[in-house]
Amino acid sequence: MREVLMVYLCGVVVLLLIATTIDEDDVSLDHILIAGFGWPILTPILALRAWNSR
Repeated sequence: MREVLMVYLCGVVVLLLIATTIDEDDVSLDHILIAGFGWPILTPILALRAWNSR
């Protein structure tokens, strides 16, 4: 479980580092936080919906 958490945190850090190079008018901090912290919740939900629709 520690490995998964480390990969997740590294992904968030990389996302935030990339976001600092993007012009602030294009992407707001809200979008960055949603992308960084929302994907672990949203991905299993979407995968489960796709699996059930088969």
